[in-house]
Amino acid sequence: MSERPVLVITQQIDNERTCVNHLLFPAGGESQWHRHERDYVIVPMQNCVLHIDTGEGPKAVEMNAGECYYRPVGVEHNVLNNSDEDIVLIEVEMK
Repeated sequence: MSERPVLVITQQIDNERTCVNHLLFPAGGESQWHRHERDYVIVPMQNCVLHIDTGEGPKAVEMNAGECYYRPVGVEHNVLNNSDEDIVLIEVEMK
């Protein structure tokens, strides 16, 4: 059984009010299980489908380029890119 490639996070901004990260989900990759310590907004850079597992099995979530979504602090999940293409998201965390 092969391991999935792991999400690459590149911090772009980190100041007293926000943290902005560039998220690269490689084709076939995953974020690995994690818990968000801050409220955050995700901005997909292209139309895509990611599979989000919150402990009840992965569920497909369609995302449209530039359409943001918000999640509160405490979210625990693993995000899977089951496609053959890399997917880029921007994550904005509120401090």
